[in-house]
Amino acid sequence: MPTQYRYIPQHKSGHFVDLYAQPVQDFMKAVRFNREDDLERWLTGRFGPDDPQNFRVKTMRVEYELEVEVDVQQE
Repeated sequence: MPTQYRYIPQHKSGHFVDLYAQPVQDFMKAVRFNREDDLERWLTGRFGPDDPQNFRVKTMRVEYELEVEVDVQQE
């Protein structure tokens, strides 16, 4: 099963932020980046949150698995 990693910002109070730097509680709704340095660049850029120093980078592991179709025969 292939595994990839994504990097998401988490505020020191525990919430995450979406692409528009709005707080979200669910990490699945958080903005995510393929590379840690891309996230750090976004945090300090003009589209990032107003307080980038209060965020830390969290790693999210994504595992991919192909669904297997089950052939159920009618008897």
